[in-house]
Amino acid sequence: MGDWETIEVVVEDGAAWVRFDRVERRNTVTARMVDEVHAALLELAGREDVAVVVLTGNGPTFSPGADLDRDPEAPPQVPANESYHSAVTLVEMPQVTIAAINGGCAGAGLAWASACDLRIASAKARFAIGFLEVGVSGELGLGWTLTRNLGAAKARELYLTPGKFDAAAALAMGFVSAVHEPEDFDAAARALVADLAGRDRGALRDIKANLLDAGRLPLREYIDAESERHLSRFTGAAGRETMRRFAERNRSLGSK
Repeated sequence: MGDWETIEVVVEDGAAWVRFDRVERRNTVTARMVDEVHAALLELAGREDVAVVVLTGNGPTFSPGADLDRDPEAPPQVPANESYHSAVTLVEMPQVTIAAINGGCAGAGLAWASACDLRIASAKARFAIGFLEVGVSGELGLGWTLTRNLGAAKARELYLTPGKFDAAAALAMGFVSAVHEPEDFDAAARALVADLAGRDRGALRDIKANLLDAGRLPLREYIDAESERHLSRFTGAAGRETMRRFAERNRSLGSK
């Protein structure tokens, strides 16, 4: 899909792997990359054959943010305004989104990771929010997603007292859900993706929709939407499969 210069997109076994692919530049972000990530995510969001979307980096780095090694006198290259909504697509797309953080992660890379549903990290990963150090306010929705992921106090601390933190600290604060040794990281990421991609896709999409609605609907409206999705799984062919799974689970629980 697509003819990309700065990313690589591979769809296999119900999962789409979106890999930052500027290895010679440590996967630093350019305007072209922001545009391409946005375009790829929009295309993937509409695909029924994709249950999981994974962001990761080719080479030893995830993405350490903007490529700042350029002529300071040259006019700045900026993405299309709409491309900054790639974070919205990650949050709202029906697929489960995973950031497999295999190395350095900062700036736009950190913003994309924060917009994902799940994040796992290699033990060698390092993180930073350095917007204040370079005199900018931030981009790609990071202030919004980080506040929701970590709480307002922690998000403010990370923005206003910039510094680096490692994978262990990211795990302790709850930014990532798991940390794996570098030699085990690829296998662990693939196992997580395979497990999710092998689940019932309708249920996955409904759970994603429930979690999204939980952040924006009053409780009464949320329960109406949640109940409609839940009860739809008990009708027709889907209903028979649901009941089979309930019976199988109850038998397994009863045997323990």
